[in-house]
Amino acid sequence: MLYRYWRGSVIREIRPMTVVEDGPEWLVLWLAPGTPVVWSPLTDGRDMREAPLHERFSLPRVAVPRLWRGTGILKLVPRGQPYSVWLFWAAGARFLGWYGNLEDVHRWGEGGSLPCIDTVDHVLDVWVPADGLPRWKDEDEFAVTTGMPGFWTAVEARAIRAEGERLMAMSRRGEPPFDHTWTAFQPDPSWPVPALPADWARSGVRGDRP
Repeated sequence: MLYRYWRGSVIREIRPMTVVEDGPEWLVLWLAPGTPVVWSPLTDGRDMREAPLHERFSLPRVAVPRLWRGTGILKLVPRGQPYSVWLFWAAGARFLGWYGNLEDVHRWGEGGSLPCIDTVDHVLDVWVPADGLPRWKDEDEFAVTTGMPGFWTAVEARAIRAEGERLMAMSRRGEPPFDHTWTAFQPDPSWPVPALPADWARSGVRGDRP
């Protein structure tokens, strides 16, 4: 399965992922180390975060393939909710915490021969360390993008932030997915690393079916 992040009519990221569980409440996906993915650096090759804050979301970018760096990520995708939760581990399978990625409610699309999940990143995120309290991430970038063309209005930004506050409250209460159900997860060593489709550059159509 492909997990695709859009900005307007342009795909910014593509992540081929293995389906671990497809349940009534959560779709659970595994992003393996070394997976070929698509990301969107600036046209001069720099990561967007190497640019000054006020330029990061206005400078031109280009989609290019590369390999996923670091340890793998387990991604929990809820049904009909505007976020996903990613579980991170350090080397040696030491659990680090949950990353609440605020994003559009997910829709199904088509990516050539593979099904896709399509969404739009909301920039603002929540980090819940394994042994600590939740905190915001990327508030500075969220402030810069609020009101920019192609992003969100001040009213929409309040709704996005409210969703993050809801995730923080869930984590404090130890509710799923912050209940350690998946923190001992280990991928099956027989799983192959997913391939990036040869026609990944074909933009396709963003899914319109929940």
